[in-house]
Amino acid sequence: MRIKEVLIISLLMATMIVISGADQCPQGTGTSSSQGLFGGISGGKTEAVKYGVDFILNPGLDKLTAGKTVKLGESDYADILLENFDSEQKTGQICIRDDLDDAYGGISSSCQDFVIPGASFIGGEFDKESSIEVKFPVSGYYPPYSGLPADIDSTFYIAASYAQHSVATGAVTSPSPETEKWTLKQEASPITVSAEKSLSSTESNIKVNLKFTLQKQGNYSISTTDFKRNAVAFSAKLGFYNLDCPELKQGFIDFENTKFISCSALLPRETLTEPLIVTLDYGVKLSKSFKFKIQKGEA
Repeated sequence: MRIKEVLIISLLMATMIVISGADQCPQGTGTSSSQGLFGGISGGKTEAVKYGVDFILNPGLDKLTAGKTVKLGESDYADILLENFDSEQKTGQICIRDDLDDAYGGISSSCQDFVIPGASFIGGEFDKESSIEVKFPVSGYYPPYSGLPADIDSTFYIAASYAQHSVATGAVTSPSPETEKWTLKQEASPITVSAEKSLSSTESNIKVNLKFTLQKQGNYSISTTDFKRNAVAFSAKLGFYNLDCPELKQGFIDFENTKFISCSALLPRETLTEPLIVTLDYGVKLSKSFKFKIQKGEA
């Protein structure tokens, strides 16, 4: 076979790998995902590198995976691969359940704590994600499904929750340009931070107004680190100058998908460049669902 033909065949095989999925509510209110290499986040690993944390169901014998048909009397277990694309260690909890009563056997609702080391970075650039495997149950298998009156299409729900600490950086120059927009530099995170600067002169100072935009990306739910309310801990520093952010409430801002927050500071009437540092702390929840079939009779 000629080299050109080999390359064409290899390309065709590569395009057959489908990377798909969707964020789902653990209560089952969303559309279920079909799992590719990185099921649950559209765009697969490329997107997970931007967002920070992802998980998949590892395939294999006796492992529960999306689209699998499980026979009555057959025992399975779940093998979940958690991956971290952020340099900071992630600590959290992952929970699973199906949509059937536990009286029918099979998967039971349960949770496990996890700790994922930080990803590898070289020269400030992402190199390789870190990962851990979490198995349900911790050892052995789930009891087989039993007592079902007919074949059933069921759903397997997984939800991972963890605390996120993000630092976004930039620089503010004065007295020019008078206006400027930029996206602050930060590692993989479910929330991106951008800023818009405008300068105005007072009698003895230059006033810098900064409008920050916090934008959620990916299919994540955002809350405080205790997961009790939809808010984010926000802190902004501009060198040694005091930033006044009147919308902050005890260091927190309410947050859904997008949030704008305005801050200002007085600078001397001289040429300067000051570092801008924004720190965010919040809780993240990533939920997915996977369809599978329970077969009462023979396959």
